Amino acid sequence: MIPKALSLFLLFEYTVYATSVDAYALGKNLYFEHGCSNCHGTNAEGSSYYPRLAHQKQDYLIQKLNAFKKGIAMTQKQEIMFTFVKPLDQKDFKNLSIYLSKLKKDTSKKYDIEEDLLGVDF
Repeated sequence: MIPKALSLFLLFEYTVYATSVDAYALGKNLYFEHGCSNCHGTNAEGSSYYPRLAHQKQDYLIQKLNAFKKGIAMTQKQEIMFTFVKPLDQKDFKNLSIYLSKLKKDTSKKYDIEEDLLGVDF
């Protein structure tokens, strides 16, 4: 028989795991639905112009999102984020930060372009 304390611990761990898995999936949906991938990349890898978001600390990401929600930006370039965070709430911030901090790289190649979209062979 499993001791009651161990049973409660296992139930707690399962609940935390299930919640973080759900938050990860919700965060991933938010990331793509709100167009974050258009600038920050499909794997949140960033570019020379837009910052990398993948594997940033959750607290940092939430802090930045809250600042943008309040209309606070460190540079004029960051002000574009005001529009993107406007419809989001604290729960969305948490889910996004969980997704981005724990991001698993997409290896499905579903975003790769295998042929020229105009049909031109080079």
